Formats: sequence, structure tokens, C-alpha cells
Amino acid sequence: MNPERPGKETLGETILRIEDLARRDPGGRGLSGRVPAGALGPAAFELLASRRVAIVTGFCVRSAGIGETDGPPGALALAGALRILGKKTALITDRYSLPLIRVGAKHLGTPFRALELPELQPEANEALDRFVSAFKPTHVVALERPGSAPDGHRYSMRGEILDDVAPAVDRLFNPDPGRGWVTLAVGDGGNELGMGGLRETLKAEVSRGDLIFCASPADHTLACGISNWGGYALAAALSLLSGVLLLRTPDQERALLTALVDAGAVDGCTREKGLSVDGLAWEKYAETLHAMYDLASGALSARKRGPEAGIGDGGGPWKST
Repeated sequence: MNPERPGKETLGETILRIEDLARRDPGGRGLSGRVPAGALGPAAFELLASRRVAIVTGFCVRSAGIGETDGPPGALALAGALRILGKKTALITDRYSLPLIRVGAKHLGTPFRALELPELQPEANEALDRFVSAFKPTHVVALERPGSAPDGHRYSMRGEILDDVAPAVDRLFNPDPGRGWVTLAVGDGGNELGMGGLRETLKAEVSRGDLIFCASPADHTLACGISNWGGYALAAALSLLSGVLLLRTPDQERALLTALVDAGAVDGCTREKGLSVDGLAWEKYAETLHAMYDLASGALSARKRGPEAGIGDGGGPWKST
């Protein structure tokens, strides 16, 4: 609470509470709970100032030959929020997750520009370079997308090499002062694109971490218990910062997930079709969505009712004083 206004929670404090929800670790992967809190606010501020955002997502489950249920829902939640704020948004994925993105966008009635990466890496590199030249992103977000380990391979949490089903997108995250865009990453296992900034401190805490942990860093890294929760948390934080509710309701998220599963999406942990994400059945998975939605919508309602309603306008603890 704000010590200068007892009983009043600042927006920054509410955003930290939303981040805590996203950091729940039901799968016990050991990543999100070992990363200091405070990443969500700065990441949301960056996106609030964005103009053109590319979101990279899609994690193929080889045995199913299609993408998993973690990734596209979170990417679409963030893309939808950014579109409402007037940002130009495009999605980057591969042929295994593109059908899910298309079905999800059609279900939501909000078509997005999408780049399908060719499977051969040289062709994928050329496609990325053409995309960057045409779209001119100000920000690039990776959300549940395989990232390259130091040996150049992309790995699953089980240690499977995924190079043939997951073309590398690390070239968009290579540190370069002249790059022209800010990078953000959302992940839950360490093997996702952009998580490289956490590698040296956390690879020993993650199963097979020395092998699978991504080497490519991002300017802003958000470690979550489930990556979809990170996309939803960013949309919730943007809601608070903009004063506009940008979140879909949990019931709408359930309908979206149902549409993706009907299109073939599988749970990345069970590798089976079902209304679950990373081994978490919908009912348990949705508890976090409900909590985030209630926090964001409640804070916005309190703000409309005035300063005595229980939430202050103070900035977040990430801001310099």
C-alpha cells in the first residue's frame, strides 16, 4: 500500500500483484519463482509507448505435428490489447502454429497480419529480414517460442532438438545498438526465445538447463508459470496504464481455447488434445485468468469512482524518483 495514502493501492502495486499471479509455478519448473519480481511494469510501459509490435509465438509438439495450447492464446490476448490501443501488430510463427493463429483470429473477429516462417533456416532468415524491412517494428515480443541454446539448437523441455520444426528467430534478438527495436520475452521454462539473460543464473535450477536454456537475451524478460499468463498479464497491465479494459473475459478465453483445440492444438505437457495448458486442466488454469481479470477490472472501476474508492494513481516502484 502507498504509505502516504493508507488503504490506497497504487497502480504499481496492483501491477505487481498481477505479476505475482503470472509467476505462479504449478508445474514446478523452477524458473518464475527464482526471478525477482518487478519485470511486468517496465515491459508494459515499453509496449504502451510502442507503435509497431511483432509478436513471435508457436511451439510445435513433434508427436502431434501441431502447435501447443500455450503461446497462441497469450499472443492473441496481447495482440488484441495492442490493437485496441491503436498499435500496429503482426504475428510471426511457423506452419505448425499458423493454423491456430488463423483460427483464433477468426474466432475473435480480429484478423492480424501473420508471417509464416519457411522451414529451412536460410529461407527463414531472408523472410525475417524482408519482414523487418517492410514492417519496421519498434518492439518485438517473443511469447512461448523456442530459442536457440549456445550450441545453436532449439530444444523442448525434454531435450528434444526442434530445429526442423522451429526455425530460429534469434536474429531479431541479437544485441545490436543499431537494431532499431526493443525486445521483450515471455517464457516459463528457460528454453524460450529471449530468456538468455537468465541463463547463467538459472540454468542449474531448470531440468536439463545447461543443454536447453536459450542463449539469446531480451531487453525485458518476463518469467511466468505458464507463458499464456504472461500475455494476459501484459494486457492487464496495459489496461491499468491506459485506463481502458483491454482483457477478454475468462469465458471468452475458454471459448478461444476450445476453438484452438478443435483446430488440433495439444497440451504441451500431455501431448494430447484437451481443454488444458501445460498439464493444467481448464478449471485450475482459469483461476489465474479470473484473478487477473478481477484485479484489472476492479482497479479500473475504482479509479472511475474516484480517489476514495480504494486505489491511488501513484506510479509503480520501477519508476525513478
